[in-house]
Amino acid sequence: MTVKKWIGIMLCTISGYIIHAQESDYNSISPSTKPVFQVNFVHPTSDKPQSKLFFMDKCWWAVLPDSTGPTLWQRTKNGWINYPDVAESLKGISGRADVWVNKNEVTAVGVGDSSLTVFRMIKKSNKPVKWQTQILGELYSQIPTPIETATIAGDGSGNWWVAATANSKVYVWFSDKTGKNWLSPIVLAEGIDADDICTITPLKESVGVIWSDQVRDMVSMRIHKDGDPSGIWGEPEIIDSGNKTADDHLNTVLTQDGTLWVTSKNSVDKAGEPQFVLRKRSIEGKWTNIPYLILESRMKRPSRPIVVATEDNSYLFVGHGDNDRSVPYPHNSEIEFATVSINSFSVEQLEITKPIIVPDSTFKFMVHNVTGPKNPFPKDAPWIILAGDAEGRVYEADLKKLIKR
Repeated sequence: MTVKKWIGIMLCTISGYIIHAQESDYNSISPSTKPVFQVNFVHPTSDKPQSKLFFMDKCWWAVLPDSTGPTLWQRTKNGWINYPDVAESLKGISGRADVWVNKNEVTAVGVGDSSLTVFRMIKKSNKPVKWQTQILGELYSQIPTPIETATIAGDGSGNWWVAATANSKVYVWFSDKTGKNWLSPIVLAEGIDADDICTITPLKESVGVIWSDQVRDMVSMRIHKDGDPSGIWGEPEIIDSGNKTADDHLNTVLTQDGTLWVTSKNSVDKAGEPQFVLRKRSIEGKWTNIPYLILESRMKRPSRPIVVATEDNSYLFVGHGDNDRSVPYPHNSEIEFATVSINSFSVEQLEITKPIIVPDSTFKFMVHNVTGPKNPFPKDAPWIILAGDAEGRVYEADLKKLIKR
């Protein structure tokens, strides 16, 4: 992507939010060009809106699929290492997983063809590192049917929730604190497009399920308050509607102050129009929708945006994969990120930087599907994201390098 394109991407002011690019930051970071490890799975970081990264005991970890099931990887000073005992103990279940970390436990939902498997990894020791695994439950929709993706969240009461779409419905499953006693699925919405997806996110003293609805051209959410019976959910909350605002691309992060950020792709797909929407829900429940990333041409294909925050509430990062279909495969594919500085609940500036992952030409496959952590980046650690290609190669980048020091 050229500097001139980013300089002209956007200038948007909504309720005091100023979004623009700065040329002075384009030479501040060199993109990653080589993979850091490889698995035997096509596009291992895919499955929007899942998060496959987590931070535990001063290390980054990743749960990624392999041909046999989930694999666990740790980022060390000597590079990424995996734990074959974990893979062996989870062999046979789907490794296409969304993860939730809580102290020394990682609870995940793996997405099979027409079912979901909830499993847990418990870190039992540090020297040497040992993990114990458990299968917690198998989840199905009302009528077994293909499931594209699913996400998991724990609420403030310690209970567990999984959300997914199937049969053109939005489902949510509930379990008590054990994660083993899963009730029958609850239908939160129906009549959506078969292409639509949903995601579950923590909120202040509650959880929320957000879904795209391309039939009604809207993005909506329903909220469950901590402590209420599992079947009691608030009425649908319309986040945005009209102007082709809905598409099956969603990703969320909750900042430390209780603000929810959602990034999503719209269905406009038209040169000269914004391709994504950054959505902010204040702690009072007010939504602000900010279109961004003007599409340069229909040959450019920015897609699958994600959003990540920082623990000190200072920065917000918005990233995506991009490629150019006007050039031969792998279409100059790359991963790009923008930086939003946050000060007292306001967006001061969106700095759009040069791409942060650009595979060397010797790796002749598209890089795509960037994944980050659910939780905000910790202060005293690198800010790692991952992306993969069709050969199972996994690339990383440190977003902390985007910040001026």
